[in-house]
Amino acid sequence: MRIKETELYGVVILTLTGKMMNGPESIDLHPHVKRLIGEGKINLVVDMGKVKWFSSTGLGALLASYTSIRNAGGELKIARATKRIYSLFYQMELASLFDTYDTVDEAVEAFKKESAEK
Repeated sequence: MRIKETELYGVVILTLTGKMMNGPESIDLHPHVKRLIGEGKINLVVDMGKVKWFSSTGLGALLASYTSIRNAGGELKIARATKRIYSLFYQMELASLFDTYDTVDEAVEAFKKESAEK
């Protein structure tokens, strides 16, 4: 799995590419997120549109990242999750946990809207 990091309007976008399966590459996400938290970057969008395979190990890394971000006072939103990923969220009863969006732009816009409401 590869992680590409960009930033837009103060929101970090992590574009994941490849497989989030069993193995060390699947757990790279959480250390990456922990580094961002250390830099004070706590509003994240995880773009999953290029994730080919997703296992329980990948889900664990995503949940650990979500928990770390929330504990730091931030938000993690999911963009472009495939039907297979949504299905796993529903099977594991996590669909209501994640804020999901069809596009990265919609997820970033949600951060802007939440910021304006505060």
